[in-house]
Amino acid sequence: MRTAVSGSTVSRTAEDIIAILERQEKALRFHTISLSSLSDLGWMMIGKAREMGASVYVQIRIAGDTVFASATDGATRNNIMWARRKANTAEMSGQSSMLNGLINRMKGRSLEQRGLSSLDYTEEGGSFPILLSSAAVIGSVTVSGLRSEEDHQLAASSIAHFLGIEIESIL
Repeated sequence: MRTAVSGSTVSRTAEDIIAILERQEKALRFHTISLSSLSDLGWMMIGKAREMGASVYVQIRIAGDTVFASATDGATRNNIMWARRKANTAEMSGQSSMLNGLINRMKGRSLEQRGLSSLDYTEEGGSFPILLSSAAVIGSVTVSGLRSEEDHQLAASSIAHFLGIEIESIL
């Protein structure tokens, strides 16, 4: 399946994007974590979004509880609703909502076929699981307001910056 990544001169296949997403998830693991550090990550993401002039909602959850939530000017209630669905997907699957969605679309599986309601889950990008070095999933970092790929990359790039590592971009 051929997928052109908007805003890029590179045309990548879905398989290429999946490989990048899998490498991101392998690299972006937290060795230590605290509520204070997650708040710092959230404010850093809001700052990046403001620099971009983006209207987004940022949410960080641990064990289903929201530990950080903020929005830039122009974000709407709709962004909050999308963030909840994206976070549910990432936390349930242990994968970014984008990776989960791409894999399932390639396999021809809809949310409903998998027993999931589109009212509670989505296959759009923007939520990244909080993965510990042990591979345990303890929560999610979610962005809503941009295109699916941009939401995903803002979350992933912010986590990478926070962890002090570099990752490949899907954009």
